[in-house]
Amino acid sequence: MAKITWWLLILISVYQARFSHAQEIVATGGLGVVIERTIGQVAVVDRIQHKVVCRVKGFGDLSHASVVFSPDERFAFVFGRDGGLSKLDLTRCRIDKRIVQSGNAIGGAISQDGQWVAVSNYQPGGVKIFDANTLALVADIESEKLVGQPSKTVGLVDAPDNKFWVALFEAGAIWRIQMEASGKYRVSQFQHVGRQPYDALITPDGRYYI
Repeated sequence: MAKITWWLLILISVYQARFSHAQEIVATGGLGVVIERTIGQVAVVDRIQHKVVCRVKGFGDLSHASVVFSPDERFAFVFGRDGGLSKLDLTRCRIDKRIVQSGNAIGGAISQDGQWVAVSNYQPGGVKIFDANTLALVADIESEKLVGQPSKTVGLVDAPDNKFWVALFEAGAIWRIQMEASGKYRVSQFQHVGRQPYDALITPDGRYYI
């Protein structure tokens, strides 16, 4: 009888622990990330409680990393200098998906509906666009094919109506990339914007790309 009672208490304790864990609520609006570049990992932090929630490894070269977040703030998309694109689940403290999509990348953006993630590449140049859920390649927009020369892309930003804007360093041009729900895209090119545009930003109303 004593053995049965002992095992019953253990089972109840395990059940309570699992149940309480399942009921734990994580408010993603209070979470953020810190890039720990020298050791190639990312710290998930609670900016309200002022504490580190966890540390996640496996992001590759983070020497010039940048981050964007999904609209629901659950996922952080980490762009590494080695061309790595990692999708970090903030609520589970783990890498949900990771790919190496080029030899050298400089950053990226996510469309305003959260459907597409665009990456700005130094090598081989151009922009690649991925499905935000699966990280499957949707578009490979090569600078050499459109401007006649390899060109680093910089200053990639998202804009209203699922557009991306990006500057081409060597080509001295700007692209406006219009994404459609089907994954098709249109590129409008603006030339003679100055010598070697290095970076860019967009105004809060999405009207001016500077």
